[in-house]
Amino acid sequence: MYLCKKINGMEYPIQPIEPADIAKLQHLDRETLLQQLKLFIIDLLIHDFERLCALMYRHDVNERLFNEALMCSTDDQRAEAIANLVIDREMLKIKTRAAYSRNNPKNSSDKD
Repeated sequence: MYLCKKINGMEYPIQPIEPADIAKLQHLDRETLLQQLKLFIIDLLIHDFERLCALMYRHDVNERLFNEALMCSTDDQRAEAIANLVIDREMLKIKTRAAYSRNNPKNSSDKD
């Protein structure tokens, strides 16, 4: 299952993306990222729910919000809600790491 995105009148295929790849793809707009992640998640919802749960745990997605997303009425809605949770969590991690690295710059004067 592939979706397409129109850019300047041309259609480009949108391929599934794993949550672990989000931080590497900061150049993508949120909507494209959402659609790619949604494809991956909908496949897991249908074929490998156990792996989906393990990935949510590994990526530290809030369990209560994940359970709420699972209550959506269709797989498509569930996948989109979960994809948004994953993106939000990964973006928060990126911001936290950036703030931490600004507050704790490494320099040679700290070494003994």
